[in-house]
Amino acid sequence: MLVLVPFAFIAGLLSILAPCTLPVVPLVLGAGAGGGRNRPVGLVIGLALSFVVVTIVLASILGALGISTSGLRLVAVVALGSVGLTLVWPRLARVLEVAFRPLVGPGTRLATGRSAMLGSPTSGGQTDRAGGLWSGLAMGAAIGLVWAPCVGPIMAGTIAVAASRGPTPEAAVIALAYVGGAAIPLLAVARWGRAIANRPRGFFSGQALRRSFGAVTVAAALVIATGFDARIQSAVTDALPAGWSAALYSVEKQPAIQQELNALNDKPNAVPQPSDVALADYGPAPEVTGITAWINSEPLTISALRGRVVLVHFWTFGCINCRNVQPYVKAWYDRYAAAGFEVIGVHTPELSFEKDIANVRQAVIDEGVKFPVAFDPDYRTWNAYANSYWPASYFVDRSGRIRHVQFGEGSYAEQEQVIRELLAEPAPTAMGSSSAAQSSTRATPRRRL
Repeated sequence: MLVLVPFAFIAGLLSILAPCTLPVVPLVLGAGAGGGRNRPVGLVIGLALSFVVVTIVLASILGALGISTSGLRLVAVVALGSVGLTLVWPRLARVLEVAFRPLVGPGTRLATGRSAMLGSPTSGGQTDRAGGLWSGLAMGAAIGLVWAPCVGPIMAGTIAVAASRGPTPEAAVIALAYVGGAAIPLLAVARWGRAIANRPRGFFSGQALRRSFGAVTVAAALVIATGFDARIQSAVTDALPAGWSAALYSVEKQPAIQQELNALNDKPNAVPQPSDVALADYGPAPEVTGITAWINSEPLTISALRGRVVLVHFWTFGCINCRNVQPYVKAWYDRYAAAGFEVIGVHTPELSFEKDIANVRQAVIDEGVKFPVAFDPDYRTWNAYANSYWPASYFVDRSGRIRHVQFGEGSYAEQEQVIRELLAEPAPTAMGSSSAAQSSTRATPRRRL
C-alpha cells in the first residue's frame, strides 16, 4: 500500500494525457463555464466520489445483482447534454424550471445551481448560496459515471479485486489516490473554462463563449451516447507517437508495483512479466472454466486443443488498451489459424455494463472479432490464471504449457515471433507429451497461475 498509493496518485495525474480522458474534457470545460464560483470545486469532488463508488463500492454489488450501469451512464449523458443546451439557449433553463418546479423543484435547483443554470451576473437567476458547489457536485457525479470506464494503470487491478472479492478499504484508498491525482488537471480545465467564459470584453466573451462551450458539451454528450467516442479514442491513439499509451501505463510494470498488485490480489506467485527471454516454461495452462457463454464458437477446452498453439487473451470491450491490442490479435488469428493457431478471447468484465452479455455480443460485432470469445463474468478463468491485467496474453504451446506472457500493450513483433516459434515446434505424441510434461514439472517449480 505504501508503494501503490503514491504511484496511483501519479497515474491519476498522467490520466489527462490518455486518449480515453478526451471525451470528458469538453464536459468538464462546459460544466465549469456556468454556475457559481465554487462549481469547479464541486465538479471534481462529485467526479471523484462518483468514480470511487462506481468502480469500487458498486463493482461487486451490481455484478452480484446482475445490474448494469449502462442506464445510469445514459441518464448522466442526457443530463450533461441538457446542461450544454442551457448554455447554448439560456431561456431553456428557465422554461425547464418553470415546467418541472411542482415535481422536481428542489432537484432542479440542485442540478442547476441557479434558476438560470448559467449563474452569470447578467442571467437574472438567483445565486446559489453555496456558490455553485452543489450544482458542481451533481454535474461532477454525472461526469464520473461517464469517465469510470477510463481507468489507468494500477486501477485495473484494484477494480478486479473489488469485482471478484468485494470492496475493500485498500481498494478504496487506492481509488481515491488515483482520482485525487486526476482531479488536479481536471480542476484546472474547469477553472480555465470558467475564467475565459467570464471575460468582461472582447468578441469571444461572456455569453458567446458560454454558448460555444455549451455546443461543445452537447457534441461530446452525443458522441458518448452513440458510442462514437471509442472510435475517436482509437483514432487519437493512432495519431499519437508510437508507444504513447504503453509509456503512460509503464508505471504499472515496475517490479515494485507488480509485487504490490499481486499481493493486493492475493496472487503472490502470479506469472511474471517476461523480460529478455522470449520463451520460458510457466507450467501447465489452467483450464478455461466458469464460462457462461461462448461467442463465435462452441465451448473449447485447453485439453481438447492439445496439438495447437493457443493464445489465451484476457480483454474487456470498454478498455482502451484492449482496443489498441485487438487489431494485432485479430491479425494473428487470421494469419496463423490455418497453421494450427487458436485464440480464446476471455472477456472478463471490468465494470458492470461490461457484464451484460448483449453488450459483449454487440462489441464483438462492432469490433469485427472472429476468434472464439469466452464470457467470464464471475472471474473464474481470470482467477485460475491468477491474472491481474487488462489486456493480458498467455501463449500456450502444443503440449498445453504456458511459454510466454504479455501484460498490456506493446511488444507486438516479439509476440508474433513467439507464435511462429511455437508453431515451428513439433506436435507432441500422446506418450511424448505426458513424459515431457512430467520431466518439465520436475525440473521447474510449479507456479500458482
